[in-house]
Amino acid sequence: MVVFDVSDPETEMINWVNLIANSFWILGCALALATLSYASWQASVENIKIRMVLSSPAYKISLYAAGALFSIGLAATSERICEFLLWIILAILFAVQIGVSIRRKNNKY
Repeated sequence: MVVFDVSDPETEMINWVNLIANSFWILGCALALATLSYASWQASVENIKIRMVLSSPAYKISLYAAGALFSIGLAATSERICEFLLWIILAILFAVQIGVSIRRKNNKY
């Protein structure tokens, strides 16, 4: 009779840490796709170029957040420290861009 030890990572069906780490970059991709899709729809309704729609602060913030989530997810799944550091730096830069965009949005109105 074979008995599986639940605490042994070799016998676990789902690696929850990897699942959570990978969910960040998947959510980032989904957010970017949703943002671009909605911007495309809005551009077609208003009969303007998608570039004009994407230049608004709300769309920029959404795309920067998608980039940050993507970077965090790839940092969490990286195996080398230099790779991890590069993805974290990129995530920080996206976070800075979010802050700058929010500040500009608040100062504009």
